[in-house]
Parts: sequence; structure tokens; C-alpha cells
Amino acid sequence: MVDKEIISPKALRKLDAIILHNKDLLKNKELQQKLISWAENMLAEARKEWESMRTVSIDAIISCDRKKEAKRKASLKDKKYAPFREYFKKLQKEKYDKAIQNGCKLTALGFVNWFLSQNEHNIPIPYVKQNQQNKLIQLAQINNREFKKASAC
Repeated sequence: MVDKEIISPKALRKLDAIILHNKDLLKNKELQQKLISWAENMLAEARKEWESMRTVSIDAIISCDRKKEAKRKASLKDKKYAPFREYFKKLQKEKYDKAIQNGCKLTALGFVNWFLSQNEHNIPIPYVKQNQQNKLIQLAQINNREFKKASAC
């Protein structure tokens, strides 16, 4: 807004009415101008504060919405991968138990290499091709830790 438009016409009419009903203000043009300048400055500062508060509020709402959307997408992604993770864990548990019975240790990398060589064409792996091995190793490591905790109890 232009500085001359800071005070609305309605507010100016009220100010004119105050000035007209006050004999001292009616005669003193300099005091009238000082009052108008003060009101313009006060409103300009208030508008800057309101704009700042509005910006902060909008940023907070956007941030909150982005977090909510990210959680929703993560939940959908988790549901998409859950059946594969369960199958992978079940198969790894079988291999892990066989390795323990044979006195061997089944590493996450060893299981993943076996899985990729044996099951690549049979089971669709939901991870991106370039990152499949890394994701499967991470998953196998998590499963191995879980199996070890269960064996220790």
C-alpha cells in the first residue's frame, strides 16, 4: 500500500469529525498534521508486524502440512514393502537356523548374495534396482540382530 492510503477514508472521516468538534485542534493545522503523521506511522508499523506474524504463521502451517504428508507417504511406502519384508525375514530365518545347526554363521551379506542369485527371477524385489543390494543388506542386518536377540533369550 502507498503511504497515503495507510489510513482508510472511513478512519479519515472519523478523524475529521474529532478535529471539527475540538476547537483547539480545528485552529491548529500543524497539530492536525502531526496527529495524521503519527497515525500513519503507527499503522505502518502495525502492518509490518501483522505481515511478519502472517508469514510466520503460514510457514508453520506449511511445515506442519509437509511433515504430515511425509508421514502419510512413509506409511504407504511401508505398507507396500511389508509383504516382501515378511517373506524375506521368513526365508532368512530358515537359512539362519540351518546355518546355526551346521555350526556356521550366516552373515547379512552372505544371505543377500544367496538371495539375489537364487530368487532374482522368482520374487519381485520392491527396491530400486541400483539400490537393491544395499537395501537388502540393511534389512538382513536388522533381521540378524533380531534373530541373535531371540537366540540369546
